[in-house]
Amino acid sequence: MRQLTRMLSILVCLIVLSIGLWAGQTHLVFAKSVNYPAPPISLQQPNHLATTGTQATSLNDLKGKVVYVDFWASWCVPCRRSFPWMNQIQQQYGDDLVVLAINLDQEAELAQQFLQDNPAAFHVEFNPNGELAQAYQVVGMPSSYLIDKRGQVRFAHTGFFSKQIPKYEHSIAQLIAE
Repeated sequence: MRQLTRMLSILVCLIVLSIGLWAGQTHLVFAKSVNYPAPPISLQQPNHLATTGTQATSLNDLKGKVVYVDFWASWCVPCRRSFPWMNQIQQQYGDDLVVLAINLDQEAELAQQFLQDNPAAFHVEFNPNGELAQAYQVVGMPSSYLIDKRGQVRFAHTGFFSKQIPKYEHSIAQLIAE
């Protein structure tokens, strides 16, 4: 059953990417500046999925801080590459930034195995029903949303590319400085 779930998830991703290519979308990094209110997120306490996490119980409690929301899944290869970077930025920016990773696996065991292999020094939520992904209109994995201190989504990107890290960090520093 676990293998079937993983295969179906991969198939869905391939279909989404194929539709994007068929529609003429040849640049698969969907990075853009935006400005809209962040959909609400409730945070589970205590956070058993990560080595550390925020004490907030909702995204609204985090107003006054910059929040990096990342949607991920255990089968996602770029997600594996993004976790060390998210650990690094959480440590680098300290209290000025909250990294919030939202797992979309349907089976908690897959997420827990991923986190054993890729420890998270930031808050992790488990959202197997995908309602948060729908609220944020996630189109691929990983998808990340940078939320300013007022609770507005200001930057969004799909995928994780090491060459783009300076741009990601510039966006974070820009919002922290506001």
